[in-house]
Amino acid sequence: MDTILFNFHDLLMVVTAFESLLLALLLAASTPKSSLSNWLLAAFLFCHFLIPLHELTFWGKLFRIWLLDISPNIFFLFSYAYFLDGPLLYFFVRALLYKDVRLQRKHLWHLTPLALYALHMLWNFYSLDHSTRLDLIESQHIAYSSPHLYFEALGRFVRVGYVIWCFLLVWNYRQQLRHEQADLKTADIAWLKLMLLSFLVIFGWDSALHCIKLYGLFTNNFDLELLNVVGLSSYYLNFIALNILIFLRFTAFSSVKPVSEQPWYEAKEEQNPLSDPLIVQKLEQLMLQQKFYANPDITLDKLAEAAGYPAKKISLTIKQAYQLNFYEYVNSHRINAAKKLLADKSPDAKTITDIYYEVGFNSKSVFNTFFKRLEGVTPSQYREKMTSG
Repeated sequence: MDTILFNFHDLLMVVTAFESLLLALLLAASTPKSSLSNWLLAAFLFCHFLIPLHELTFWGKLFRIWLLDISPNIFFLFSYAYFLDGPLLYFFVRALLYKDVRLQRKHLWHLTPLALYALHMLWNFYSLDHSTRLDLIESQHIAYSSPHLYFEALGRFVRVGYVIWCFLLVWNYRQQLRHEQADLKTADIAWLKLMLLSFLVIFGWDSALHCIKLYGLFTNNFDLELLNVVGLSSYYLNFIALNILIFLRFTAFSSVKPVSEQPWYEAKEEQNPLSDPLIVQKLEQLMLQQKFYANPDITLDKLAEAAGYPAKKISLTIKQAYQLNFYEYVNSHRINAAKKLLADKSPDAKTITDIYYEVGFNSKSVFNTFFKRLEGVTPSQYREKMTSG
């Protein structure tokens, strides 16, 4: 990868960098100031514009020679992006899925690995004399020696940790969604899982590369051929993942319905056995008399507004008084209404399709699944049982 100028591998990195920059600029130009998630995604993509440039300048022989003629201090300037894309990805996912997410001073601890890496570079590279820095770059010895390799590996492992953290955010979002939405199909985030999975593969592969380097450092025996194969493969994986992201951005980026960000440690709050009987009475009135459940777009916020109480109070009351989350509470009322309609023996009895639409379901599969979960039989079997007697 460092024998000729612009070999295929170099060209691939140039294309990867160009695509990342183009999409970052497109997002920045089209994103309203209030959309924090899109700004964070643009910053994440800008990091992936810098990362291929770092690889090109350090591993591309002629690129390295050109820059050495200017100054060795230029090298590693782009490498700091390895310590930024993980936190940016995490905050992008968090701002996308949850309401009222703001970057605050308390979040600065996420920059700790970056600060440690900057101190290392200052002490172990920039403070050295000019000729020593030239030799470290020209020979590439710094990439295979401690402590630099330790800090590089730290950055790669931290990136993997952030992607796993993003998956935990997605899992928590799905749980919290049940407390605020009655139709989970309106919040399809399969595209987000695919995007995170692609970056988990990339970051994991890069971490594996550094594990091989660390093994070589400990045994004083670097398998350069294996490192070359794994390293070049990472360029292709990164290119594939980026194009998956571009494809998703323009074809599958759906409008995510953000939910309240309930910290996991607050889950114990619902153990308080007291529930307000006035709120329970109001909920019964809305559900049984006004048939509020029949609204297919019902959400916790809409129910809270109709009841005249804060959404969190409504959610806690449902948990305490009914031992159900919002999703289960609304759909159980829908199933009870559907059972009455299914038991109708008159000649003009409604079809099952008409029934599930009337009680508020948007999907027959969701209706069938939830009905069988509560009653143990399908709607068709239930109708046959009730009308055959």
